[in-house]
Amino acid sequence: MIAVADVDRARAEAIAAATGAEAFVDYRALIGKVDAVSVAVPAIHHHAVAGDFLDAGVHVFLEKPIAVDSASAADLVARAERAGVVLQVGHIERFSPAFSELAKRLVDPRRIAAVRQTGWSGRSADVDVVLDLMIHDIDLVLTLAGAPVVSVAANGDSTVSGLTDEAEAWLTFANGMAATLSASRSAAENRRQLTVTEPGLVYVADLGGPTLSIRHRVSHAEAEMVPLTPHDNLGAEIAAFLDSVATGRPPLVDGRAGAAALAIAERIQAAIADGPAPARRSLETQ
Repeated sequence: MIAVADVDRARAEAIAAATGAEAFVDYRALIGKVDAVSVAVPAIHHHAVAGDFLDAGVHVFLEKPIAVDSASAADLVARAERAGVVLQVGHIERFSPAFSELAKRLVDPRRIAAVRQTGWSGRSADVDVVLDLMIHDIDLVLTLAGAPVVSVAANGDSTVSGLTDEAEAWLTFANGMAATLSASRSAAENRRQLTVTEPGLVYVADLGGPTLSIRHRVSHAEAEMVPLTPHDNLGAEIAAFLDSVATGRPPLVDGRAGAAALAIAERIQAAIADGPAPARRSLETQ
């Protein structure tokens, strides 16, 4: 069956009517009736809702962050593995053509600058900007670095929600790579950009474009623009989940990847709570 569950009955019935699905108020009514679900509830409910489905042997596509704390994330990963079902986490930027092309081309990334900003929308007000926005770039940086994080420094400020709404973090990795991540959900304009430096080259990926440019650091020539074929990132993400369900192939962003990003997010939150990080020059300008 195809169904939708929402605590707002009117909203559930409206979505069901538009899609030909059945409407339910209690998500637990779907257990035993569906093979796979997409869980898009406030992050504070991820563990409870996803856990119920995993225990019932239902494949789960879970929005980011995987949970609001590492203990809950580890529990979800264990429950998915115990049940033998797919747990995919919604780090949608992994499906951006700009990021995919960037990842294929990199040989020896040394510095990464990630900037992600948007205006205040009122959504995801149950978590701070680290779990709301920065978590995307944490996942991307971990993917590109391919090495453990050895140090974290960060600072942040509350501007609209009572939680941290603007944050900057500095990460260093065991292989010598360094990254700075900047996120705001109270900015005047939207921006989602990765700048990656490796010996002789600078890559700039506009994830919102999407575009990817490459320039030689010692040349005055114009940057090379890499041809990209835009696609529906969300559609690609859902298709990948359904392929994993059908074939048994591991998802691109599995529960362990979601848990790894959350673990670094917690270290960033702890660094913010400890007080201002020392002033340092943004890697984006280097």
